[in-house]
Amino acid sequence: MTERNSPTSIPGAALLLGLAGLIPFLGGAAALWTMLPGLAPERGLQLIIAYGAIILSFLGGIRWGTAIGPYDTRRQGLEFAASVLGSLAGLAAIFIPAVPALTLLIAGFLMQALWDVTSVESGRLPAWFGKLRMLLTAGAVISLTAALVAVLVT
Repeated sequence: MTERNSPTSIPGAALLLGLAGLIPFLGGAAALWTMLPGLAPERGLQLIIAYGAIILSFLGGIRWGTAIGPYDTRRQGLEFAASVLGSLAGLAAIFIPAVPALTLLIAGFLMQALWDVTSVESGRLPAWFGKLRMLLTAGAVISLTAALVAVLVT
């Protein structure tokens, strides 16, 4: 088996698109710390919160898809129910003040990452997915934390 086809090697498209997906997180956080052309601080804050909500929902959709797997009815119901929690947290984050919104998003991403990694460890998801989720979660959480600190110090 070549490295490219290895179950532990992150597929190139997933890595590239995932890393590109960090750009709105980085841009939103950066707008709170420095003047960016075309992105005022208040828009940067809106961007990072809205985008965080969208990505949490996206991650829940991935997990909804995995819940279709060969589970008993009770387990499948729990997987489906848990998969919508990120969407609900993201929706709430859009409508609450910035500090609790950013805190909620950070917690949501960390909980999603924990679920993803434990699913990899139990064999329900491929090893590469856990590596990718850790990398992308780190980028998202660092950006959200930078935004949170910026809001707290201003």
